[in-house]
Amino acid sequence: MKRKLLYTVTLFAAGVIALAPIGATAASTAEKLPPVTLIKTTYLPDIVGDFDHFAVDMKRNHLFVSAEVHHSVEMFDLKTGEHLQSIGGLKTPHSLAFDAAKDELLVADGGDSALIILDPTDFHRIDRVQLIDGSATGKGDSPDAAYYDEKTRLYYIGNGGISAKLDNSTISIFSLQEGKIIGEISIPGNNVESMVVDDVQNRLYVNIRDKKEIGVVDLKTKQVIDTWTTPDMSRNTALTMDPITGRLFVAGRNPGILYVFDVRTGKVVSQMSCVNVNDDMTWDPAMKRLYVSGSQGLSIFRQDSPDKYTELLNMPTNGGKTSTYVPSVNQLYVIHPKTDIDIAGLLVYRVNR
Repeated sequence: MKRKLLYTVTLFAAGVIALAPIGATAASTAEKLPPVTLIKTTYLPDIVGDFDHFAVDMKRNHLFVSAEVHHSVEMFDLKTGEHLQSIGGLKTPHSLAFDAAKDELLVADGGDSALIILDPTDFHRIDRVQLIDGSATGKGDSPDAAYYDEKTRLYYIGNGGISAKLDNSTISIFSLQEGKIIGEISIPGNNVESMVVDDVQNRLYVNIRDKKEIGVVDLKTKQVIDTWTTPDMSRNTALTMDPITGRLFVAGRNPGILYVFDVRTGKVVSQMSCVNVNDDMTWDPAMKRLYVSGSQGLSIFRQDSPDKYTELLNMPTNGGKTSTYVPSVNQLYVIHPKTDIDIAGLLVYRVNR
């Protein structure tokens, strides 16, 4: 029996009609789609100054981002990107996390030298956990960078260091289950940035920016057991990892370079240019993509193999340094501050698959 093919008809300007199998046309169209498509811009005319990091409340469909200069946490509808509320009563909010088990929003407030815990129903303060007090050595802004490990429900909070007028930094470990600080990790550097937990190796990797190093922490002993670097790395800020292949992604700010480390050896296996002045990076394991956001824009890379990567896109985002990808809604969010040419805004992108 002869197989019948269905065709689509395309009429070009010259009047030429082209026939192509429907399946082939759909495939070629999909291949031409960019990695992301902007679907919503939510303007924030009343907010000035930088934004920091995101958190998500899946139960209520809420997206949060800290507005450090505005002294607030801004709340959006996760699906539509609509601005819902400005949550005040904070000093200098930086990193955020959401604990679904206790239903609590965690705010690392640098201006208050504390971890602030809020009730997400009405945002009243549940608790204030004192961290390293920068005011004891002069007005500081600590804590800043933090990482929430959903598996263990531990919140690793970087504080101390230069922002508290101290030579070294501390990562305080807050247990959501116990509701208290259960340990500290001493970091030999005064500028702790992004960090991530490696469950396979039972380690925490942390950018020590002033030393141009990555600190390797044994989570059993809570000690720095090694440091990794590479000759041209500078102002290493954004960091995340692919736990399946054991690849750690680190982005330098000046110049903007993405480095891929093999966590088994601590050696760089790949590097390439990325956006400068980056602040956030998200790994998408389903699509094997890496999203890096900086003031220069958004860089998107595809993992071809553990040691080989292809840049898919490099585009401007109006100076949006911070971003997050939420797989459940298949959307990437970038927020940019007010500039001379634009007011502040949240950019919502659909991730094309």
